[in-house]
Amino acid sequence: MRTLWGKAGFRFEMREVPTPEPGPGEVVVKIAACGICGTDRHFLRHNQEWTPLGHEVVGTIAAVGPHVERWQGGETVIVENHTGCGVCEQCKNGRALYCQNLTTYMEDRAGFADYLRVRADMVQAYDAGTLSPQQAALAEPLTVALDLLQRTDPDLNDEVAVFGPGAIGLMVTRLAKLRGARRVFLAGSNRSTPRGRHRLEVGRQMGADVVLAEAEDDIVAEIKAAVPQGVDRVLVTAPPRTLPAAFEIARFGAIVGFIGIEFGEGANVTFDANAFHFQKLQLRASHAIPNHYFPMALDLLARRVVDPDLLLSHVFSLDEYEEAFRVLTDPQQTAIKVVLVP
Repeated sequence: MRTLWGKAGFRFEMREVPTPEPGPGEVVVKIAACGICGTDRHFLRHNQEWTPLGHEVVGTIAAVGPHVERWQGGETVIVENHTGCGVCEQCKNGRALYCQNLTTYMEDRAGFADYLRVRADMVQAYDAGTLSPQQAALAEPLTVALDLLQRTDPDLNDEVAVFGPGAIGLMVTRLAKLRGARRVFLAGSNRSTPRGRHRLEVGRQMGADVVLAEAEDDIVAEIKAAVPQGVDRVLVTAPPRTLPAAFEIARFGAIVGFIGIEFGEGANVTFDANAFHFQKLQLRASHAIPNHYFPMALDLLARRVVDPDLLLSHVFSLDEYEEAFRVLTDPQQTAIKVVLVP
């Protein structure tokens, strides 16, 4: 079977390996679709060692190992990329979010592949009559958006700003409106490229009341003019460099949620800690590992409460992986979520 690996310099290696057999308590999933995540792009920019790519996996149960009773074979499923142990102190105390005894396949197995072997409790069924595999692949990034929403907990009639109109930022824009946000301000990098313009247009369709672009607008000045006291919540799905602006537009006592990632010098930011302190601001990190909220995410997608077709922009075959990554990174393309199908 095929399995895709990558490393820094956007170097790829498609490996041929034996099709896996499930061990005790395991299943093998025949992969039907896998979305490209920003994390895959980070691996291709920064990882010096060969790294398995792909973790937004949808497929069908192809084989069942010993001692597995829940699955018989043929079921359509979503695969969690990280699952809590269920038995450690944090899990037993009802805080599985903080489990550090996680199971993952990402260290040695790629989601961009023909088959994937995982622990049996890492798969969840979904209704293939309501979602295609490509649409269902949006469930994993939607769980990430749901985690960010839960960490920041916007309230009814809150003023909300979202930084970053990628797939997760667009989803969280929709979720904030569902929570009853009075207004959502969505900020992107630019509207001068087809990608930047398209993402902000989709942001309006997802519920953004005001869309702004860093290259063309003074984001801080425009939001402060609209909300002089500052917004109640800022949900950052953009690089760390945007955090000082997030603090500047936040009201006294506001909560800032953060899920942006960058490596190297871009991982460091400087801000006025005294202003942060005297404003009683809170900065909350969201890191959706282990994967929670899959049933909720699948339901929101199936009922089109979050419309997968607004976000699913491109589908490529697995053999077209280089073109798929090129389209996703090209500002001249209107890519949001790109999915590979074996």
